[in-house]
Amino acid sequence: LEQAEDKGKCGDVAQYLVGAKLMLRFKRDVPVFPANKADRKSRSDRESRLGDFELGNAVIEVAVGLPDDNHVEKVAEALEDSDSEVWLLTRAHRVTTWKNELSDAEGVDIRRVVVTSVETFVGQNITELGEFSSKQKVAQLEELFDLYNTRWISQVGTRGIRIVMK
Repeated sequence: LEQAEDKGKCGDVAQYLVGAKLMLRFKRDVPVFPANKADRKSRSDRESRLGDFELGNAVIEVAVGLPDDNHVEKVAEALEDSDSEVWLLTRAHRVTTWKNELSDAEGVDIRRVVVTSVETFVGQNITELGEFSSKQKVAQLEELFDLYNTRWISQVGTRGIRIVMK
């Protein structure tokens, strides 16, 4: 994510990693959309979603930058329009800032919002899926990056953000 941030691609990389992680963890197809292209456009748009991902009773929104009105409004709308829990995923060093911003935001029931880092959200499942074994964790990372590169980057990504293990 640091390298992607240096290239101005952190949001794309984070969103695609989250999508690949959801596919790997839940063994199900996750719709592939370009970053920030298929979440809510208008209340009348039947194809739009409440966030970047909807899975079960959760709406997942990836927002790696500092808090902004657009993402805060998306969280408030998702809470208003559903009974879902909203997961806002950001960079590790911005979790507290986002929690504070959402706690103070009008229309946001913070009890229904989980703010955590992309790093934690992705990393914990990789460790668990790898059965806490270093060797199996590496295999899970390879599978994650393969899904990321083939399913996400090949279909909707932009150049320069492919992930390879050394």
